[in-house]
Amino acid sequence: MSKRKETPEQTRERLYREEQKKNPAGNFNDNLNRTQAGMPNTTGMSIKEIGVLILIILVIFIVYSIYKSF
Repeated sequence: MSKRKETPEQTRERLYREEQKKNPAGNFNDNLNRTQAGMPNTTGMSIKEIGVLILIILVIFIVYSIYKSF
């Protein structure tokens, strides 16, 4: 695949894979820090998808609150 025809997401993924091959211990540290942050990886998500995710979480919380009160 030509590097000129890569999308930005493909470029990020290619660079990430190259870095993993060069430095496997750094990959462990990156994943550990990402896990401690508690934030899902929303890099590839659009605003609409993030909004739907938040809406689903809110609906689940509301249903749980109603169920818990009975």
